[in-house]
Amino acid sequence: MKIKFRIFFLNFSHFIICTTFLFLFFSFGVNLKAQSIIHRMYYYDPGLVITIGAGPSISFTDVKKNVIFPSQKPHNEWRLSGQMNLEWEFSPILSFRGQIAYASISGSRPTSNRYFEAKLFEMNSGIAINPVALFVPYRTDHKWHPTILLGIGLSYYNSKLYNISDNEIIAQRGFGQGGGLWGFVIEGIAIGGVGLSYKIDDHWSVKFETANRWMDSDKLDSVGSTNDSSPYDFYNFTTIGISYKIFKQRKYPMVSKK
Repeated sequence: MKIKFRIFFLNFSHFIICTTFLFLFFSFGVNLKAQSIIHRMYYYDPGLVITIGAGPSISFTDVKKNVIFPSQKPHNEWRLSGQMNLEWEFSPILSFRGQIAYASISGSRPTSNRYFEAKLFEMNSGIAINPVALFVPYRTDHKWHPTILLGIGLSYYNSKLYNISDNEIIAQRGFGQGGGLWGFVIEGIAIGGVGLSYKIDDHWSVKFETANRWMDSDKLDSVGSTNDSSPYDFYNFTTIGISYKIFKQRKYPMVSKK
């Protein structure tokens, strides 16, 4: 009886040991097969990107001489904008961004003897999408990165409407009477545009962006729309700037677990 029990015990122990060994062997073997060393070139490093840029601001309102391009006479419509972005890059395809911007905006309409000037402060958030990365695998040696920009935000502004002939103020908005910060007029905006960045190294890039801002209002220039004009004012910022990316450096070797 004892001999039979001992044989049973030994056989059972052998079965458990073999089963455990096989389990560990195949588990370890699967892990070995699922791991591979990947070249650093194909790894994307998420991180925080800080961008500072400046460039022209262009108005598209009812008080404007040309349909698209700013004019210089009888009143100079060229103005300057500056902006700073904080952008978290999740992947080569998508990033989330927040932005603050300050700009002067102007427009003139000689046929109506009018021009306007506005000072504007803007806060917005949105996303940047790299359409090329949807189809082309990421590589660290890619230098050019196009983006599609989408966002929403708030625009705070003070605006004055003048006669061209004598510079007399016809109307003004804001200047302590608006509903926004410091008495500015506040309006919601929707943002759409494109960008293109050139990678200098792992941290530094040069970035170009142009984006329209559509306002939920027709009063940026203090003039309402007519039957043949848009019921919404909008403006454009086109900037060129410098970007710096903060990210955690990866250590070698790079092991990918699939």
